[in-house]
Amino acid sequence: MHVAYREDRERKHRLKYGENCRSLYQNTGKKRGGLWWTYVLTLIFKIGVDVTFVYLLYHIYEGYDFPILIKCEEKPCPNTVDCFISRPTEKRIFTLFMVVTSLACILLSIFEILYLIGKRCCECVATVHHSHHIMTNTMSSGSNLVGTNTLKLVGKNTPESSLPSYNAAIS
Repeated sequence: MHVAYREDRERKHRLKYGENCRSLYQNTGKKRGGLWWTYVLTLIFKIGVDVTFVYLLYHIYEGYDFPILIKCEEKPCPNTVDCFISRPTEKRIFTLFMVVTSLACILLSIFEILYLIGKRCCECVATVHHSHHIMTNTMSSGSNLVGTNTLKLVGKNTPESSLPSYNAAIS
């Protein structure tokens, strides 16, 4: 839905400023900034809701087991009465299915959070490495340093030249 929103904004921007205008987004499908954080926090909230559901269900029914018979001593019953729960096996199977599904959702959400964080860390490391590589191989004017693209032959008597490399001369 967010991608459709961004594409619509991009389309309206082009209609207003022309086809050759600067685009609003580098990639409309990327999760960046607030959207990324909102998505991660939504996953954390979802994990919290699922864990709470599994925990409460476990404690309410004492291990996901429905009793077949309950002794009732509450009003309006005058004596202790046997109360039978209808279809306890069906309820137990359905409850176990819900619990297993919730546990699978919790596990998948954790994997998704780990994937998102790992992907963001890899992007940050690649950006830092790329910017460091550019800074060490270029001069302040933007041209490459002398000798970065030259080939040195070992054992040959080649004269050392102070001329810039071909790429530096072109740029």
